[in-house]
Amino acid sequence: METTNLLNVASVAGKATVGATAINEAAIKVQKARSEGPLSYRILSFLGGLAMIVSNGISILDRFFSFNVAGALIAIYGVCFGVIITIIEGGWACPTRLQNGIRHYAKFLEFTWGRGMLYFFVGSLQASNWNILDWAVGGFMMFVGFTAVSVGAITAIKLRRLRLSISTEEEMKKQWQMADVDGNGSLDIKELSIFASNAGLNMTRNEIAAAFDAMDRNFDEKVQFEEFHLWWTGGKSMTSVTV
Repeated sequence: METTNLLNVASVAGKATVGATAINEAAIKVQKARSEGPLSYRILSFLGGLAMIVSNGISILDRFFSFNVAGALIAIYGVCFGVIITIIEGGWACPTRLQNGIRHYAKFLEFTWGRGMLYFFVGSLQASNWNILDWAVGGFMMFVGFTAVSVGAITAIKLRRLRLSISTEEEMKKQWQMADVDGNGSLDIKELSIFASNAGLNMTRNEIAAAFDAMDRNFDEKVQFEEFHLWWTGGKSMTSVTV
């Protein structure tokens, strides 16, 4: 019995150490993402979704057989939310049709702040379980969610300034052509950064990423001229506009 107790104490201590390390690394990674750029942020969100799928998937059967029905339900919800997050943020790996379907029925997910609120909510839901692993994964998603909300709010203000800085459609076309370095009729995220810079707007790379997501209506990782025109006109359809 004494040996068993010692093993249990050692096991708990080991899990606590691993959990504390994971939380610390998560905080460092999110802080780094806020300063380094959108790719890091998107990857962190994607990896957070994967972590939710794995951690909650492991917990489902354990909680079910221990008659922890509420915990099992939270774990099932966690897996479902994790799948949704990986689909939304894994644009390079997930079919566009799935992303369009999710964002069609949950319009707030089109916005960075909307996704941030979702991530913070699911993170707090997972962290509500009294488990080191759940605390680590939940805390990580809460950090990511808070970052997304703050970046989204600041970006919305700067996008208003960007829209107001372009007074005429001719000026908008001229700025577009200057930013479209490769001349393919669309802007990638680097070219959108050039557009903002030419307009006199200083935006961080995370803010550029949030702006890019707001304009890229078909989620093909490019902002077509029509998409940009729709954003600039506030959603009014374009009849006969050419670049």
